[in-house]
Amino acid sequence: MSAIRLIRVLFYGAATQRGATKTQVRRVWSGCSSRSSLCGQEGAQRGLSLTAAASQFELSLTKPPVSGVVSSKLWNDMLEVKFGDGTEGRLPFVWLRDNCQCSQCFSVEGLGRKFLIDDLDVEVQPTKVEESMQGLTVKWSDGHQSEYSTNWLQNRAFTPSSRALHREKYALRKEQWGAEHRIKDFDYNTLMSNERVLLDWLLTMERKGSAMVRNVPQKDVAGQELIEHIAFVKQCHYGPHSPVINRPNSNNVAFTNAKLGLHNDLPAYEHMPGIIFIQCLAQHPGAGGESIVTDGLFAAEELRRKRPEDFKILSSTDMYFWDKGHANYSWEMPEFYKIAKFPVIKVNGNNEVVQIAVSNTTRDSHMDLPPQEVKKYYAAYKRFYIILSANAMTFKMEQGDMMTLDNVRCLHGRESYDADSQRHIETSYLDWDEARCRRRRLQEKFGCFI
Repeated sequence: MSAIRLIRVLFYGAATQRGATKTQVRRVWSGCSSRSSLCGQEGAQRGLSLTAAASQFELSLTKPPVSGVVSSKLWNDMLEVKFGDGTEGRLPFVWLRDNCQCSQCFSVEGLGRKFLIDDLDVEVQPTKVEESMQGLTVKWSDGHQSEYSTNWLQNRAFTPSSRALHREKYALRKEQWGAEHRIKDFDYNTLMSNERVLLDWLLTMERKGSAMVRNVPQKDVAGQELIEHIAFVKQCHYGPHSPVINRPNSNNVAFTNAKLGLHNDLPAYEHMPGIIFIQCLAQHPGAGGESIVTDGLFAAEELRRKRPEDFKILSSTDMYFWDKGHANYSWEMPEFYKIAKFPVIKVNGNNEVVQIAVSNTTRDSHMDLPPQEVKKYYAAYKRFYIILSANAMTFKMEQGDMMTLDNVRCLHGRESYDADSQRHIETSYLDWDEARCRRRRLQEKFGCFI
């Protein structure tokens, strides 16, 4: 870092501190809730200003590297570099120029690129390359000069290891499970006070998609408060938390005593909530009210293996989902009318399953299909549901339990129960964007990135 840039960063940080009494800096890094009293020292770290965090980031880039860049050579449209520890990488010219880290091209305070794609020459070439213990200095055919630290280059060197590491930072590999699966237990108060345990829960949820939280306080916002300890509640038209009870004048079949088939919550949203928190405040004492849970990812892969044509139909044909109604409580939207459209099995560009959307209650009667294709679709859908059911587990939650599920992967349902029962379940939601954000921050803190 040049002396001028260092002075600018320090001056900017001091100015921010002077203004802190007038404007509260938003805690953007991990969403530490203002309602939580358990943030402690980590709360102070998570509440760093953008400037302080940016300063730490830039300083981390300028720490003396263990080994520098010892050699480089041009290779087609790439720069082939060898690092002092013996590893190598091939760095495309256009990528290097696009990601110049100088103050003209990159904002340290905003942690983002300032260099515009409008000004990028995709045919840009290096005219001079210098290696050092600090990294690389490149002079370009467009007249610009760039400097890159060794650590920065190694982390992005397009090697299988660097790509795999960042892939895991983005999202952990999911582990499928069937009816024999045993859900891992966590203690509510420990989750709220011990960040290593919280990280374990986040890792478990991302890999397995399911966990059970025990000893949950007997209040309807316990799930909401745990979510706020992690990040932010995902709001929906039912508000920040939703009483799943046998309601008069109900606005959803879930708020009756009827049996609920296996389903994902809120598929009528184009962006379905990522994690559902299902808290048991009171359970029906007799037969009925049992929970049913299954892994949609496992079922989708079974369908792909056994019935590839069915998998193709369900992963390539859009289904409408809708939800229309009125408020039962003051915190709900007075009236709502949601419509979404996507396949029951959603895959990404690598043909990996990334979302399951099943809901008998909100699956629309409108179908955007030629009539001759409808029966074939139903047959594929029914066979998928049979696999889901065959690999489900059934159990009864008790007062003080809270089940957490990956809502875009795992499906849940319940057995019917007596209409006059006082059975009371509360649901709240957390988006995966926020959960993964907290997971990465904790992995950085404890130095345990895979």
